[in-house]
Amino acid sequence: MWLSATQISRFVRFGALLPMAHRLESGTPTATQAVRELVPVAEGVREAGICQGIFVKSGYTILLAELDTENQDTGYDSWVMAMERAEAFGRHALGCLPTNGDFWLKLARLHQATGEQPGEMLQFLNNSQLYAPAEPQVLAARYAFYGHLTEASLQLVGEIIANDVRAICSASGNDMRRFLAPPSQAVQRVINDVQPQCVVPRKPV
Repeated sequence: MWLSATQISRFVRFGALLPMAHRLESGTPTATQAVRELVPVAEGVREAGICQGIFVKSGYTILLAELDTENQDTGYDSWVMAMERAEAFGRHALGCLPTNGDFWLKLARLHQATGEQPGEMLQFLNNSQLYAPAEPQVLAARYAFYGHLTEASLQLVGEIIANDVRAICSASGNDMRRFLAPPSQAVQRVINDVQPQCVVPRKPV
């Protein structure tokens, strides 16, 4: 009964995060103000030390969406505050779910936005691949992220990219390849080296 009451209390306090996160993840157009109104609720998940996956994942999605609404050039202070919130929540999320490959990738994206460090990219992307080697959404997100890395980082993460290319170009990756964007030059070089017969995106049969 105590656990049930606790769960009810969490849904009362944080339940609004779930449908908003679903809208954002599905690409449904969402008003910026609606996202910002839920930022304090998402912050509350971290402040309360909540580690339940549905609330952590939803809160993280909303804070990252808030960051996407900020403009570093025209509203630097607001962007910094949003970045700090997302970074703190990301650390909380990994403290709760350290084997979540998507969270490691999100942390890599955050750190790249504030100044890419090749060693960090290696650590974060290695963990992302370790814990989500073939999860389609995470694999596709890593594939897209590689196109934004500097040459210094690309040299360090070359084997990670090669492993992802092998997964994408495998038989189990056939369906996913149909929906991927054309590879960046860096990823195409890896494809040419390790899977030269692979075509991304895959042409319909």
